[in-house]
Amino acid sequence: MKIVHTLPAGASLLSLILTISPIPLLAATPVDTLIFGDTKSETAHGLTSEASDTIVGALNQPARRFLPLKPGSANTDEWRGGSTAFKLKVDGTGQNYLSVRLWGGDDSANRATLYCDGKQVGYRQLSDIDILDQGTHGKVKPGHFHYVTHTLPLALTTGKASISCSIRATGPIWRYGGDIAKFQKPMTEPSRGFYALVVHTDPFVKFGGDDGAASEFPLNPKNDAAVIDKVKTRVNTEVGKVWALKGRAPHQMEIIFLARTFDTHWTKGYLRPESLIGIVKGADAYYEQYKANPDIAINDKNTPNPGWFGFGLLGEALKIAGPHIQKELDETLTAPDGREIKRRDAYAEMFLYSREWNKKNRRLYTNQSMIKDLYGIWNNNEGLIAVGSPLADPRSKLLPFFYESIGLLPWSGSLDSNGQPTYAASEGDAKFSVPKDYYETTQKGLTKELGYVGGYGEVLDWVAALYDATRPAKGKPGDKKIRDQLVKIAQARAYFRVPHADENGFKSMRLETGIGWRDMYFPGDVIYGQRPSWESSPLQVAIATGDPRLMAYAQQQIADNQFFSSVEHMMEAKTLRATIGLIDVVDEYAQINKVAPQPFKLPMSADQPDFVFTDEENAVVAVKNGSDIFYASLYWRANYGISGVGRVHYITPTTDRLATVVLDRQEYEPSGLSYTRPNNPHINGTRFTVKYPDDGDVWTAGEQDPVAKLPADSKYVVGEDNPYAGRADYYQLTYGPYLVAVNASANKRFEVKLPVRSKPVKELVSGKTLAPDVALIPLTPGTSAVIYLGTPK
Repeated sequence: MKIVHTLPAGASLLSLILTISPIPLLAATPVDTLIFGDTKSETAHGLTSEASDTIVGALNQPARRFLPLKPGSANTDEWRGGSTAFKLKVDGTGQNYLSVRLWGGDDSANRATLYCDGKQVGYRQLSDIDILDQGTHGKVKPGHFHYVTHTLPLALTTGKASISCSIRATGPIWRYGGDIAKFQKPMTEPSRGFYALVVHTDPFVKFGGDDGAASEFPLNPKNDAAVIDKVKTRVNTEVGKVWALKGRAPHQMEIIFLARTFDTHWTKGYLRPESLIGIVKGADAYYEQYKANPDIAINDKNTPNPGWFGFGLLGEALKIAGPHIQKELDETLTAPDGREIKRRDAYAEMFLYSREWNKKNRRLYTNQSMIKDLYGIWNNNEGLIAVGSPLADPRSKLLPFFYESIGLLPWSGSLDSNGQPTYAASEGDAKFSVPKDYYETTQKGLTKELGYVGGYGEVLDWVAALYDATRPAKGKPGDKKIRDQLVKIAQARAYFRVPHADENGFKSMRLETGIGWRDMYFPGDVIYGQRPSWESSPLQVAIATGDPRLMAYAQQQIADNQFFSSVEHMMEAKTLRATIGLIDVVDEYAQINKVAPQPFKLPMSADQPDFVFTDEENAVVAVKNGSDIFYASLYWRANYGISGVGRVHYITPTTDRLATVVLDRQEYEPSGLSYTRPNNPHINGTRFTVKYPDDGDVWTAGEQDPVAKLPADSKYVVGEDNPYAGRADYYQLTYGPYLVAVNASANKRFEVKLPVRSKPVKELVSGKTLAPDVALIPLTPGTSAVIYLGTPK
């Protein structure tokens, strides 16, 4: 993002003093306001439209919608929708922001893109500046208006009094699609209503209209324990289906399903020989495939992510079934080449091949590292142990891989051909290399991808799976260090659960995704202690660790009548992977019901005390201050260089504000390198690009983002994610009544300059009141300050 700054000549430490207004206590008067659906306002702005209508919307206020060009479910190809064009006044002398006013009770996955003076503003996917409307993943603020604020590029507004703009609507997306046919979905329904656009120079805008009255969400009246019986029926039905397979052997997902139900007392498959027969038959078939093409040991298309799991699911299954099939393992197979080989030796061949390949091909991102190390390395080795292979590694030798993935040891990367660490995702891969002191999690317990992430940061199920893998037997304790780190990560994630309504308007807690680097779905899913996933229930971590707080969060979910709803949501996915995740629900629910009530709740719950959580490595804060909830990611989607912007999510009883704003101040050591933003309207980068037929220019093209100094043993590859290129030593951001300063450095000291004021203000981290004559406060390495500039709560 283009920003104005001065560079001291010859300075070793570069200070970016961003040219925004002095730290305000009140929002400034807007430069311009366009009220959609209001004839007088639309006429004054020269508004014209196509395939668009106006409505009397929420709270009897006017709004404008964009209509599909081909409405209805019969539309399978037309992704474009209506549009509107208009003029907006801007301040040509400084930074401008554009806020859109939306109704928090609307839910639409349709999207809208802003174009001004012939170029696109923002990027379609996962960049520091978003398109105008990313759509919703639920109702953002039922019963209230909410605001989304965007930073307008200086190149667009400098020297101008007005700009000519248009909004074009498009349908929903599938974010993982590699081309437009997969990425962009048809627009079949009208967009949600757009109520107003506001141009302003202060990051925080106060709209004069009624935003809605404060209200509480009712308790979910549905609390159907019969869901547990439905789980049992589904799992047991699936057991019968796998037993009855015709014409082929079970694949890995079916094999692990048979093994886990074989080991679960209430299932139809418990200790049944039919399951053992299926496991052996499936393993034999994999050996035949392996001998025909060893790639199956790496890229089994039946696993959730080919290339990540190897034969790890099969290895886990043999860990369970191994004691019961020792006779079968001693039997002789005829290999495809005609030679005879003992079954245990045949299996050992393919487990060894898969384990060694995965040691040389680890992954850097935290959740991916966990998956690879668990299935690709550890569970393949469990297969070797199960068949009695002398080539099995001692578990103690492999345990450091787990410690690295969860942040207990520095990540050493893949091994080279001599078994030595490369500190890269694979040997010679400079794109994903790190220095020798890089940890996968922060000291506070959050993952680094590269900063705070919502959905992908929910790694509790994977950490719990690592812990379970270290248990000597089901129900026995696993590795204590992993258990303790699991508790730490879970308690750090707890600060990012927000009081909200579920999809039916009932009381719940949702995951904070508004400030997430890799999140495109807002608001986040309903989550209490743990997100239910394909492999696990929302009770998994609480039961696995026995931690009182995590038990309490699970009890809070049950008390809010959200547990059974969560299980029902798990059951909506009809895949075998989802069925596997349901297996432990029955016993975990029975166990949680035996636990005495615990005296804790999730920190953001309305009746809990105020707090500030800070994570300096990710430059992220979470604040509960009276009825205010305030999140900020000051290190924000700076994948390739210093971006100069941060992200804020500010929630009050009457409104919700999501804003991308220019930082007050950002300091870092320069590398002398810079990243040039490409002319790519899809993403700030070149990877994961999807081309549209009407793609044009983007306003940020050609901007130079300085690259921060990297550690000596880290490599910078232009256009590739780098955990250091956009990371600063110091960040400062002001939004509304909150001033946030983060000292992310390991050894530097900074001072926070406070605004001139006539009344005391409160520093929320320490709880200290700062008198009006306090002009500076020191910030030591690895500490933060959050100053509340408003009337004390």
